[in-house]
Amino acid sequence: MPGGQAAPPPGPQAQPGPYSGPYSESYSGPYSGPNPGPGGQGGQQGQGWQAPTPPPPELWQMPTQPSAPARRGWVLPVAAVVAVLVIAGGTFAFMSVRQTGSTPRAAGSTAAVPAKKSASAAPETANADVCAMLDPDEAERLVPQATINSSTNDNRGDSLVSYVRYTCSWSNRNISYKDVVRSRGITLNVSKYEALGTTTAQEAAKIQYKGELSQYKYGATHSDKEHYYSVPKEFPGIGEESVARYQWTREGKQYWYSFGEGAGRVGDVVFQVKFEASQKKKEADLLSTETTQSITEENALREMKGLLTQVAKSVTAWRAGQPLPYHARPKPSPTPSPSPTRIPLPQSCLSLKALAATLVPQTEGVAVRNREGNSTVTQCQWWNDKLPLEGGKVRWRNLRVAVHSFWDAQSARYYLIDQRSKSKFTASSRIGGIRWGKLEKLTGIGQDAFGQAISQRTDTAQSNRYEIYALDGKNVVWVLMGGSDRPENTPINASDSVLMNAKEAEAGAKSVAEALLDAL
Repeated sequence: MPGGQAAPPPGPQAQPGPYSGPYSESYSGPYSGPNPGPGGQGGQQGQGWQAPTPPPPELWQMPTQPSAPARRGWVLPVAAVVAVLVIAGGTFAFMSVRQTGSTPRAAGSTAAVPAKKSASAAPETANADVCAMLDPDEAERLVPQATINSSTNDNRGDSLVSYVRYTCSWSNRNISYKDVVRSRGITLNVSKYEALGTTTAQEAAKIQYKGELSQYKYGATHSDKEHYYSVPKEFPGIGEESVARYQWTREGKQYWYSFGEGAGRVGDVVFQVKFEASQKKKEADLLSTETTQSITEENALREMKGLLTQVAKSVTAWRAGQPLPYHARPKPSPTPSPSPTRIPLPQSCLSLKALAATLVPQTEGVAVRNREGNSTVTQCQWWNDKLPLEGGKVRWRNLRVAVHSFWDAQSARYYLIDQRSKSKFTASSRIGGIRWGKLEKLTGIGQDAFGQAISQRTDTAQSNRYEIYALDGKNVVWVLMGGSDRPENTPINASDSVLMNAKEAEAGAKSVAEALLDAL
């Protein structure tokens, strides 16, 4: 091929599987609307653990639940990440965020007596605010609602190369969108070099950049079936010099990762930026790449050009002691979640009156309604924790139902998928005093339904319960049935509680789900 470029390995270069693009939508506009949230319903899914039971309205009498672990976003094995960044035979490696205070020695560099300050060196500059060097609107587009972290590595005491490296990262590994979870990240390193020995600061920066460029060119001729490195693309006019490339790596069916990376130089400053983006089906196995879609070469290089342009402008201003060209986005004022409003029992819950009376005697039930994302949630509860039994015992029974009503059937389906993927994550596991049973596909209940038994022995409550989610057109129904028996005059977390029979909880939940769906 021209220029001696080795042909890329056989097979798809952008991603495995049948996908031909980075995502199902245009990459430059990854969302068709506002940043998605839980279930793709309009808000960002948090990183905290999903509680085993949805949070109850404060006006309700509910046992509090200890937090369960959050659904983890895709976390890459450390060894695999290192494999991505190290190229056989390369001299320079991407400056990962490490506080080691060292960097690979440049070929031919030597330690000598201190050099005189170069006439072309930048004026004394303040510490770099690297997190302000990207256009905040572009950063938000690429990594919505990112967690932003910064660090500084002062390597001016080294005898081989002297620099201060400023790092900023934008990360969101758990972006809920429809039936997929997306992972996005940007890492930016800005390194300001100082004179050392006979090497001026600008010469040291040139050596570092030249090493980066050499590594890119070397990689382009050493792709194989597990690693692909694109031909480096240089960008005249972005900084004094700049370059970008695309690469992917895979290890069988268990690991798949691709990203764009680039480097540039302005005077005595070298900057490096990396952007990665991928997504996979929420219900896919954690270690499977069968549904993984990762950023393509074309899109990665396009985004790298934009990022390098932004950083070069900021570095130029910073070296000149001028204000940075970008201003931080104003932080949105926190919007309080709407409180549930107590309402009379709706007709759907009134239709359960006779059944509820057999499952939770001596209670009339209460109901609330609130907005959650783009759905209206109507909840009803029947609770009695003082049902008398023989032998100085009392019984606790708790029945809760919720109807999530969406404006279209597709949104309802995505919500069900989101809940099922979270439940699948904890299925057949135990954390502390909570044990989750396996997920069970339920037939004959709605259009698509699943159930799960959950046993709890914690400081807040002791119970067996069974939960069901079921899809019905534009609605998703949720049902919980649970309880326990305990000595009289003791709380529901009494350690000698006898948990409700699991089969009884399951049968009760199923009968309520069927009746509720019939009433809708």
